[in-house]
Amino acid sequence: MWIRAFLCLLLSMDGQSAWALDNEILNEEARVEQALFQLEPSLVESSYAYWYSDKTNQFEDIIALDHSDWTQVDSLGSYGFKKGEYWIHLTLSQSSPVVDSHIVRFIHPVHDVVDVHVLSKTGEKLNKYNLGDSLSNIQRPVQDKKPSFRVSFDKHSSVDIYIRVSGMNAMWLTMEVMTEADHQLSVQAEALTTGVMYGILMVMMLYNFGLAISIRDKAYFTYVGYVASYIILILCLTGDGFYYIWANSPNFNRWLLPVIAGFLMIPSALFPLYLLNIKKHAPKLLPIFYIIVGVVVLYLFSIPFRGANESLKLVNVISFTGSTVMLIIGIYLSIKKVPVALIYTASWFILLTGLVILPLSSAGIIEANIFTRYSNMLGGVVEVILLSLALAHRIGLERKEKIKAIKQSLKLKEEAAESRTMYQQLFDYAPIGMFRFSTTGELVAVNYFLTELIGYDHPNQILKMGKNIRGMFDNGYEAAVRALKFESVVEQESVLTTLNGNTRICSVTLRMNRQQETDVIEGFITDITQRKQAEKAHEIMEVERMTTMEQLVTGVAHEINAPLGNNVTSVSHLSELLAEVDDKMSDGSLTKRFFKDFVNDSQELMIVMSNNLTQISSLIQRFKLVSVNQMEIKKFEFNFFEQVEDFKDFYFFVHDENNGSSSVEVNVNCYGDEIINSYPAAWEIILDQLFENSITHGFHSDQLDKKIDIELKHEDDKWTMSYEDNGRGASAQIMPSIFDPFVTSKRGSLKNAGLGLYRVYNIVAQVLKGKVRAEAISGFKIVIEFR
Repeated sequence: MWIRAFLCLLLSMDGQSAWALDNEILNEEARVEQALFQLEPSLVESSYAYWYSDKTNQFEDIIALDHSDWTQVDSLGSYGFKKGEYWIHLTLSQSSPVVDSHIVRFIHPVHDVVDVHVLSKTGEKLNKYNLGDSLSNIQRPVQDKKPSFRVSFDKHSSVDIYIRVSGMNAMWLTMEVMTEADHQLSVQAEALTTGVMYGILMVMMLYNFGLAISIRDKAYFTYVGYVASYIILILCLTGDGFYYIWANSPNFNRWLLPVIAGFLMIPSALFPLYLLNIKKHAPKLLPIFYIIVGVVVLYLFSIPFRGANESLKLVNVISFTGSTVMLIIGIYLSIKKVPVALIYTASWFILLTGLVILPLSSAGIIEANIFTRYSNMLGGVVEVILLSLALAHRIGLERKEKIKAIKQSLKLKEEAAESRTMYQQLFDYAPIGMFRFSTTGELVAVNYFLTELIGYDHPNQILKMGKNIRGMFDNGYEAAVRALKFESVVEQESVLTTLNGNTRICSVTLRMNRQQETDVIEGFITDITQRKQAEKAHEIMEVERMTTMEQLVTGVAHEINAPLGNNVTSVSHLSELLAEVDDKMSDGSLTKRFFKDFVNDSQELMIVMSNNLTQISSLIQRFKLVSVNQMEIKKFEFNFFEQVEDFKDFYFFVHDENNGSSSVEVNVNCYGDEIINSYPAAWEIILDQLFENSITHGFHSDQLDKKIDIELKHEDDKWTMSYEDNGRGASAQIMPSIFDPFVTSKRGSLKNAGLGLYRVYNIVAQVLKGKVRAEAISGFKIVIEFR
């Protein structure tokens, strides 16, 4: 009973039809369930043929057509949008030995004009029916929303039926022939199916409309608009609207379909715009939605000018294009993992799948049954349910976000309170002096660092001083006036006189801080006394560096000056000899002895100049070795003891020039780890210079017990390498400047320019990042500290 009442409410059925349907449902419920899947086979054989014309024809002209003019088909399908008319020639033959009647019906009720002419086999006109939805109050021979009519048969008889079909809709000409009982079951099954679908759509629309009113969400309002528009569109496409609601308004029915089909695209485009929050997640896609809505609005305004027929064709193109774009956008947003985008894409895909199944079943590509015939409605129902779930999921996400935002707000408040506490602690215990005073000059806050810097025990003692605090700085009043006048950051150095009379050099920064209650000037004081002292020390170091550079330049000039001066003198003397030879050759007085003397003198001069140039070149090469930039060194772990032993074995059994049997004893000891992560190439240069220094400058020529001791100590992360020989040592005059360039005890020697220990100093300082010092002992000792 509830099914009958529900269908009456939705489909506006008259009372007699409703009660008839109710009785059928109660008495034959099992047969209705069976009809959802398969109808009983018919005993009537049918053959189909059709003929198309782009103009209106009379029935008499049609029956006069030759048999070859007709196109014979096994079944009829969809033939698209055509302006003309289709004539269908249907021949029905009954093999039953009893009088019977069958129902002929179109599967799709979307024809404006359906004129039916039923003829006997002898050509006698039996019946004529004017069906379709172009006439008001159609006298339907069979109670069916689809164009249907009854055909009666005698025993073993046949009939010819000519049907004219025309209109603005797509030509869905698929027909079926069934018994009266099968037709009744089919109508009941379709009524039940469509009733349930309309019920689901109405429930979804009303439920979400209530939510839209309560939460004022644009996504819900567009969803309700979409479902309402979709229900009206289905009413038009299935024929339910014309059959149950506006049966007396065929002209309204004609114009409603192109209007509602176009209008449906507006909520279809706006709904994902709000549901998926396109403005937030994909703002670059916004123009696409606006373009779709703009195109639809233009289409709606153009309907009166285009007419219903052309508008319906155009809206199909717009709908197909827009649906494809929506599906692509949904896939794109799903890939981007936009919330509920996957549900939206799935629902849209199901709807499009349902729309595709309908023409496929009508064309005979897939099996035609009640599900394929109503695939568009089924797809729409599933889509509406999924979209409602998407909205519900969206509400859940928004609720979680609101809860999260509330928690975040509470957390921020807690953090703000903690920040205020932390700021106050930072202010009180900052490692620089901080204070605030009002625009009137009254001190309102001061921290402990400034308190201790001035010489007080507690900030309250300074606060009591008020404006007098400025007097403790040599230019405190001037800085405060500048900060108030220019309202900008003022930074300057000041000399602070503390309570005990000491002076400290401070960097004072003042800035205006605009606040709601009152304006204050904030001050920051940094004690830069040590920095100033360091700057002075740096200035002293810079003077020393310039002195070293001057010494370096002077040394280079001194070392090069002697050989270079000798070469200049030699070249001058050689030029005079050449001039004298030239004069004697000119006046014919050049003798053989004089020329021989000239050659001998020239050879001696060339030897002198060559030696001088060699000395200059050697000096320059040694000078280049001083720079660590000329070295190619790499850092890795190596065994220091093994490297020194290998170096000693290969290079440093140095024999004395006067006594070939005398050699140097080298002792190597490592205390702690022998493996160091350092620069072996640098150590090789250092050892080479130190050994050369001992042999060249340290040992006496007649010394027999020549000995070198090398020690490596490792404590924590500190390494110490000491090098000591038992030679004559360095003089007291050389020790203070022993690492300076061109400091040597053998000035004038070609091989001793005084750059060896200077090179060692550079490598230790720049490569090892360590320190080196020379110690005054009986011999000579170098200590290198590095990490």
